[in-house]
Amino acid sequence: MEVTEKTEKLSETPKGRKKKKVKAFDVVLIILLSLFAFICLYPFLDQFLISFSTKQDFYNSTLMTLPKHFTFDSYKFILYQDRIGYAFLVSLLVTVVGVAYSMTLTILGAYILAKEGLPGRKIFFVFVLITMFFGGGLVPFYLTIKEIGLMNNILSVIIPFGINSFNMIILRNFFSQVPKEMIESCKLDGAGEFTILFKFVIPLSKAGIATIALFYMVERWNDWYWPMLFLQDAPDWAPLALELRNVLSSSQSTGIGGGGSIDPGVLFEEGKQAAMIVISMIPILCVYPFVQKYFVKGVMIGSVKD
Repeated sequence: MEVTEKTEKLSETPKGRKKKKVKAFDVVLIILLSLFAFICLYPFLDQFLISFSTKQDFYNSTLMTLPKHFTFDSYKFILYQDRIGYAFLVSLLVTVVGVAYSMTLTILGAYILAKEGLPGRKIFFVFVLITMFFGGGLVPFYLTIKEIGLMNNILSVIIPFGINSFNMIILRNFFSQVPKEMIESCKLDGAGEFTILFKFVIPLSKAGIATIALFYMVERWNDWYWPMLFLQDAPDWAPLALELRNVLSSSQSTGIGGGGSIDPGVLFEEGKQAAMIVISMIPILCVYPFVQKYFVKGVMIGSVKD
């Protein structure tokens, strides 16, 4: 009897607590956001399905291609080509070295701009802002790279792109959030600037570091324009993004090398292009989940300055 009474009391709705009503505005908002999410995901999902489809599946489809005759032949065709594997390694080299190089310069520059006692700090900050709105132009930049002897050199797509002003300002705002009392206490204990930066400021700014590193990584991995200009006579150094651009812009791909298990009857141009797109996206999709928890926090905090 006592158990029944307790159960009835627990099932009763507490007084003063009203059930939340679903408003028409909330329903419309959910529908619009769901539609927007579908629009964002549709191109990737469509290309992903096309890459596993046959020619017959593709030409018999309407809104979205469904791989009724599942096949890996498009991926075999792309991976059997000699240039793809080498281009992947080139992109990996440019991304790893480029991100390390850019993060080193960006961290040092952001830390300097975050120091309030630095003489002329505001003037330096204005100079950084100017570079965000005004540039020297494509032709002077191209001629500069040519004059310093970096043409057809892999360093031409790494060294000139060391710092992104926007990323440095975001990281500078992050470093400004570190308590001043902590930095002053470190100085009283005899710590130098590099000790303060690497043992205190950077560990307290992991979200900002991860966010900026992701920005640089995506920028390096997807870059094809500058390699196209600076590596014209060095096709062996062409990164994967440039190879993808060449595949998408050409009407026919190169021949098959050692692909005897590929059925030419199921291959079609759109499928090969879709496979190339998916292959180029895999590294970013693998890395993003590990930094996603820092990403939103990094953008929100780093974009606001007290």
